[in-house]
Amino acid sequence: MESKPETDLNTETEILSKTQLKQEAIELQKLGQKLTTYSPAFLRKLPVAEVLITAIAEFNRLPNSHGARRRQLQFIGKLMRDCDYELINKTITQIENGTQIKDKPQSELISWCERILESGDSEINALLALHPQLERQTLRQLQREYSRAKESSREKFRNKLRNYLQEQLKN
Repeated sequence: MESKPETDLNTETEILSKTQLKQEAIELQKLGQKLTTYSPAFLRKLPVAEVLITAIAEFNRLPNSHGARRRQLQFIGKLMRDCDYELINKTITQIENGTQIKDKPQSELISWCERILESGDSEINALLALHPQLERQTLRQLQREYSRAKESSREKFRNKLRNYLQEQLKN
C-alpha cells in the first residue's frame, strides 16, 4: 500500500469563521473612517483605488440624516476589501512620520503663520505641499478672517492660525 503524504488543510486554504470575517469588516470600516479625515491630495498618495477616494469624498458631503453617512461608511468598508489595509496603514504611518517633525521650532511656526497671513494662497499651497494632512479650507478661512478683521482684532486670528498649525504639526 502506498501512503499519502499528510497535508495540513489549514495551510492550504485558511478557513475564516463568521466572527473573524465580521471582525475584519469592522477593521476595514474603522480604517475607512480614518481615511475620511484626510484630504483627497493625501489619499492619492496612498495605495487605494480612485473609486475609494470618490466614495470618501461623497461621505464627506453627505448629511448625517437617516443614516446616510453610516451606509456610505459601510460601502467604503466594502470597497476596502480589495485593498491591502496593512499596506495602507504602513503608508499612512510613513507619510505622517516623514512629513511631520515632532518638535516644530516655535520660530518656524510663527514664520509660516506670518507668511500665510501676508501672502495667502501661494504660502498655503507651499505649506500643503510639505504637510498634506492640513486642511486647505481651514487655512484659507483663517487667512481671510485675518485680512477682513479690524487691526485691533487681528491678533485673535493670528493666534488661531498659530494654534491650528501647532496642533496639526505636533501630532
